[in-house]
Amino acid sequence: MMKQLSELKENETAVIESADLSALSDSGAFLKEIGFVSGTVIKCLHRSFSGDPTAYLIKGAVIALRRSDSDKIKCRII
Repeated sequence: MMKQLSELKENETAVIESADLSALSDSGAFLKEIGFVSGTVIKCLHRSFSGDPTAYLIKGAVIALRRSDSDKIKCRII
């Protein structure tokens, strides 16, 4: 089942299927470099009280993303 990364619940794990990061300019290139590409496993760790940003575990690193960025990443729950 495909979802946007922003739709993952805490402790859910998924595989990135596609990421439209070109609109994010510099941060898009950075996200690709650290592993936000097809085939990468990612886990939703914690959503802030307001729901934005959310912390994700990707390749051993914890990265916080705003909803506007995580909406551009499609993933499949595993």
